[in-house]
Amino acid sequence: MKYSKIFKDVFGKSEDFIVGEDDFSNLQINSTEIDKFYYFYHQKDKRLIKHFILLNKDRVDYICQVILIKKGEKFTPRLSFSVRDKTGKIAERARTTEETENSIKANVNLVECYEHFWKLVAFLQSLSGIEIPRGNFSLVSEDENAIIAALHGRSTESVLNIIKALSSASNIALTQKDINALLKRKEKLVVFEEQLKAKNPDESKWQEFFDKNKWIFGYGLNYEILRPEQSQPNYGGTRLDGKGGQKGDNLMSTSGDLSFTVLVEIKTPATPLLQGTGEIRNGAWSLSRDLTDAISQIQANIQMWEKEGSAQEDNKDRLEKEAIYTVKPKGIIVIGHLGDLVSDRHKWQTFQRFRKSIHGIDIITFDELYKRAKFIVDSE
Repeated sequence: MKYSKIFKDVFGKSEDFIVGEDDFSNLQINSTEIDKFYYFYHQKDKRLIKHFILLNKDRVDYICQVILIKKGEKFTPRLSFSVRDKTGKIAERARTTEETENSIKANVNLVECYEHFWKLVAFLQSLSGIEIPRGNFSLVSEDENAIIAALHGRSTESVLNIIKALSSASNIALTQKDINALLKRKEKLVVFEEQLKAKNPDESKWQEFFDKNKWIFGYGLNYEILRPEQSQPNYGGTRLDGKGGQKGDNLMSTSGDLSFTVLVEIKTPATPLLQGTGEIRNGAWSLSRDLTDAISQIQANIQMWEKEGSAQEDNKDRLEKEAIYTVKPKGIIVIGHLGDLVSDRHKWQTFQRFRKSIHGIDIITFDELYKRAKFIVDSE
């Protein structure tokens, strides 16, 4: 039975996985009883994956189909590449008479999508159940290979901690560019830019993104260095990371010989900064309810954390062990998009005057935060 018929008869309409947009961590390998067929399944969206889209153009898609052949306890992947037009047909370039006579197949050029191709290869290599044929050649010495082999299987955090420890050695100097490359910050910055342009309104998705990319807050407001301490902290209750109590988005600290806690609330770039269809008086606009509510929320969190959460013994022991203290904690709100106001001088003047008048709370827009992150990546 052909694979296409298996997809149609057993699973219904097949689905595509867009490399560079979809998350590989959602994929798992499933099996069927038909011809011992194995396939990739998207756990989150509950859909079967038939094609990996390497490049999505206006008229055609560059696709890779991965067929899994099981040998013993392992799978060996078979990859086929093709160009598919938007009607779903497989497109081939025109062949010359000489090519037709010699049965030369159409060429699928991956120059425009080579990065996504290698992302797909890296994903396949990362799966314990898949065996990739490997040769004995190497561009590094045998000693270096031994070190690399020893790192296989360790978590990302473990590898990064090892690299950080090595970088402190007197004979090793990692530049900012080296660190950015190791942490794939440029790739994360592209994701940030894409989500910013789309004005993703899902607050939980932004929280998750910043949780995975805490370096974005590396250079804080007023050029303080901010270090994440706890995601979704309890500002009041039994424990900093316990259940119940009043929660916020992030608890951070400044860096120095003495560090001080900073509270962060994250909204979305789609959150409006102003409201209304016209000026409430000459040169002034109304502030949005979302903005004023965010300020009220973080003010309450600051008060709760300072009076109750930071005084709780477990929290106090944990933070003061690292010389982190709470004294009139600062608040940061990440909200809205400053670009929405640029067309009207009175709009951005209203917003700027307001945020500069707020004491103890800094308000930064998502596009401003993006430019800070870009500065970190561009610095060498």
